Amino acid sequence: MNSEQDVLLKVDNLKKYFPIKGGVFGKKTLQYVKAVDDISFEVKRGETFGIVGESGCGKSTAGRTIMRLLEPTGGDIYFESKNLANLDKTQMRKIRKDIQIVFQDPFASLNPRMRVFDIIEEPLINFGVTDRQERVRRVHEVADQVGLTLAQLKRLPHEFSGGQRQRIGIARALISKPKLIIADEPVSALDVSIQSQVLNLMKDLQKEFGLTYIFISHDLSVVKHFCDRIGVMYLGKMVEIAGKHELYGRPLHPYAEALLSALPSSHPLNKKERIILTGDVPSPANPPSGCTFHPRCFSCMDICKTVKPTLLEVENNHQVSCHLYQDTGIVENNPQDSPLLYQEAGVEIR
Repeated sequence: MNSEQDVLLKVDNLKKYFPIKGGVFGKKTLQYVKAVDDISFEVKRGETFGIVGESGCGKSTAGRTIMRLLEPTGGDIYFESKNLANLDKTQMRKIRKDIQIVFQDPFASLNPRMRVFDIIEEPLINFGVTDRQERVRRVHEVADQVGLTLAQLKRLPHEFSGGQRQRIGIARALISKPKLIIADEPVSALDVSIQSQVLNLMKDLQKEFGLTYIFISHDLSVVKHFCDRIGVMYLGKMVEIAGKHELYGRPLHPYAEALLSALPSSHPLNKKERIILTGDVPSPANPPSGCTFHPRCFSCMDICKTVKPTLLEVENNHQVSCHLYQDTGIVENNPQDSPLLYQEAGVEIR
C-alpha cells in the first residue's frame, strides 16, 4: 500500500444522497437518490487517477463532492491529512486554492460578460493577492503557459473556439498554483483533433508543476492514454480500481469487462467479442439488493442477489468488488467477519 507521504487525497466511504421530496408542500422526504454510495480510493501525489463509467453512474457528483461544491451526506475526504468533510466554510476557503476544477462545458463555465484577463485574475483576488502588478504578472505567465496571447486576454469568451475556451478554464484553475485539479469531462465537448491538444497541454503542465489530476470521463480510449490508475464506477459505487495496464489487460469485474469490450480493436484483423449487457441501468433511487450490478451480470450467483460485495485488493494494486473473488480476498483481509457473512448467505467457504 502507499505510504502516507505519497497519498495526496484519501476518500473514505464517501456518500452523496439527494432527497426526493413529496407530500403536502413537497416537504416530506420520500426516498433518496444515492448518486455516490460509499466509495473509497486514494490518489498519490503527481499521478492521474481516472474515474470512468456510464452516464449517471455518479462520477461527476463524486468529483464535486470531493471539492465540497456539493456537501457530502457521509464519509471522509482527507487532503494532506486534513478531513475536508469537517471544515467550515472559512477553513474550506483556504484549502480551495490547492484544489481546483476544470468543468466539462468550456463555455457555460465562463462568465460571458467578463474579459478573459478578468476571468483568470479573479481567483487571485478571491485568495487575497492584493498586489495588482503581481496579479498582472501571474495572469500573463499562466496565459503564456496554456498558449494564450496577450491580445486574446482582452476578448470575451464567445470570441474563442471550444479548445481555446478550455485553455482559459485550465488557466483559471492553474492561477492559484493548486496541488490537485479535478478535470470533469474536460475534452468531451471538443473535436477529436482539439482533444489531443488539450490533453497534451495538461500532461505538459503536470510535468512542469507536479500536478495531481482526478480525470473524470466516459471515453475509455482517452482515459487509457491519459491516466495512471483508474476507478470504475457503477450506480454510485466503485467496482474496480487498478493501474491502466492491469485494468485494460485483465479486467476482473464483469461490468469493467463489458465496458472495455466496447473499445475498438487496434488492428482491423483482430476481432473482439463484444459483451452486450441485458436490461437497463437500475434507478439510483431504488438500487437492487446485494450487488447492484447483479440484474445485468452474466456471472451472477445467488449470493450476488443478497450480499453486498466489498472492495478488496485481490492482486497487487488491483481492487475489485465482486463475489467471484471474495471467497479468497475477503477471508484473507477480514478473517473474522467474512466466514460468518458467507455462511449466512448459504455459501460454503473453501
